[in-house]
Amino acid sequence: MTEISQIVRSIEQTSKPFPEITDYPNEPGIYAFSLLAGSNMNNFGKSNQIIYVGIAKDSLRARDLGNHFRTGRTGSSTLRRSIGAVLKSELKLTARSRNGTSDRRAINNYIFEPSGDERLTTWMIKNLKVGYWKDLNRMNYKLLRDFELKIIKHFSPILDLDARSKHLNPLATELDQLRSICRTEAEIKL
Repeated sequence: MTEISQIVRSIEQTSKPFPEITDYPNEPGIYAFSLLAGSNMNNFGKSNQIIYVGIAKDSLRARDLGNHFRTGRTGSSTLRRSIGAVLKSELKLTARSRNGTSDRRAINNYIFEPSGDERLTTWMIKNLKVGYWKDLNRMNYKLLRDFELKIIKHFSPILDLDARSKHLNPLATELDQLRSICRTEAEIKL
């Protein structure tokens, strides 16, 4: 039977900076991003603090390495959009509609102009580490989400905007406002 302590221990023991990742599981699971020692994100994180928890329902490798750490994938990564919103001025990022249309989903899932998106990726590679717990039993999605919520409650990641736990994040309103600035800019830049 899976225990929260097992998941926490696995996340802590597997946590590595992106350049040190040589093998990453293809199984589903739960992952957590934290800041490296000496890194900070203004009010949104200090050295070694876990800033984001998520699940990969199909593949940790595809979700984390193929999505979160990949330039051009901001529109499908809540983590990238949130970090970009927090560091918008510092990284000189300009938000755009995900697909160039005024469709509400394309605006909500904004991207950053290409050179800015590259700066975001570079910042993430230099400042983040990621740890994981792989679900070898391939539990059903609802159960995996239940465990994700317990891990979010355990770590209290400051970039958490999950509707189930957002009320526990003291900076959720401020993060929502920063992301709203990006959505407004994406709408204006059509």
